[in-house]
Amino acid sequence: MITADENGRLCSPTRLLEMLTARFGAFEAIACLSIELDRKGPDERLPVDAATADALLEFADDLRQACHAASTWARLRDPEA
Repeated sequence: MITADENGRLCSPTRLLEMLTARFGAFEAIACLSIELDRKGPDERLPVDAATADALLEFADDLRQACHAASTWARLRDPEA
């Protein structure tokens, strides 16, 4: 993950959270697929078990909430941003 621009300026924490949220989408998709396939019957070949999939989805929600909170915090600190 790129944490600075070509001039060496660091990305804001809000931007980093946005990037992590986007990248975590792949894990979220795997979790949703695993839950859906698990409903059709147990299969040892699922990418992750149902409990892990639930934990991934919960983490995705937490990550989105953190991203939103950081964005709100940044706007309140610098209304012109």
